[in-house]
Amino acid sequence: MRVLIKPQKELIFYKFNLYLGMDPVTNKKITTTRRGFKTSSEAKAAIRKLQTEFAEKGWKSSNSTDIKTFQQLFDAWFENYQLSVKQSTATDTWWVYKRYIKPRFGKVNIQLINVVFCQKAVNYWYKNYREGRHIKNTVSQILRYGISLEIIKDNPMSKVTLPRPLPKRDNKDNFYSGKELSYFLGCLDDLGDLRYISFFHLLAYTGVRKSEALSLQWKDFNFKNNTLSISKTLYYDARLKKVIVQTPKTKTSNRTLDLDPKTAEIMQAWRADQQKRFIKIGVNVFNSKQYVFTQDNSNKLLVPNSVNDWLRWIYKKYPQKKITVHGFRHTHASLLFEAGATIKEVQERLGHSNSKTTLDIYTHVVKEKKKETALKFAQFMDNF
Repeated sequence: MRVLIKPQKELIFYKFNLYLGMDPVTNKKITTTRRGFKTSSEAKAAIRKLQTEFAEKGWKSSNSTDIKTFQQLFDAWFENYQLSVKQSTATDTWWVYKRYIKPRFGKVNIQLINVVFCQKAVNYWYKNYREGRHIKNTVSQILRYGISLEIIKDNPMSKVTLPRPLPKRDNKDNFYSGKELSYFLGCLDDLGDLRYISFFHLLAYTGVRKSEALSLQWKDFNFKNNTLSISKTLYYDARLKKVIVQTPKTKTSNRTLDLDPKTAEIMQAWRADQQKRFIKIGVNVFNSKQYVFTQDNSNKLLVPNSVNDWLRWIYKKYPQKKITVHGFRHTHASLLFEAGATIKEVQERLGHSNSKTTLDIYTHVVKEKKKETALKFAQFMDNF
């Protein structure tokens, strides 16, 4: 065993670097540093204590003594957490921590985090963010990890009183009627850009999510049978700063959709147009693995927010009712119900994991139909 003891600045305090052995999992050297001892004897006593703890409990217990701040606890927790979830989920959690949790908890000593401190944080999150419950649960999960490491004895976040959350956004009008959709698609025809035409037509006529559409490759289309296979999704990893394609979140998201002849025709026209565009800049896209929607000049995958910019630009050029990109998926579901499709048929086509989301859409469509019925009666009576 190698031990180095040396005084720090002005010979007032002592520190040591201690080698404990090899990690059996990573096969790396296990070393630790301690500082702030007034005498050499205190440093040596701390060394003996660490050696005893390591011999009895292993490295996990002795290493946890290095964790002082919430940031350090998060780092230790996240290292294991990201191995148990999908990469996109890990990135989402990392972003929640960076944006909401770190500013209030990051530098705080773990031993100073009590119920009062947590309650103030929860009150702030619930007052300002609709993600309040999710933020609170993430902190609670991290603190529970601290308990498992025997750094803290209890979880103060589990004792807070939950405030009333902010009301949910009203997205009930985030869809087009048949007439409104027809007008929007007519604007795209007037624009004449097949990339925009094919993208928004595909969303409106299949109900695919934008992340599913942006991950499509031409091999996913079967133009002989007019079908489309959905087997992956795409997201932007803020940590790695790159676009990543992965499997869908749920099993039901894997599905094969029938395409109507017009949609199939538009997609084939876009494929031919895409090939012409890239030939001009010397890029070969004549293969089935080519992605359907990519950046104009580099042929790289598109960041999901790119299509939001497309839509904003279209609305600026053609003023009309505005919906989000996701609203085209809602539009598809609503018009399917109006066309007589069953709840089960819509659920399967959209890849919903359960019928609740589908039923929410269905309920809204029924309410709108009831309003139309009342108007039809009033208009009928006006004729007398």
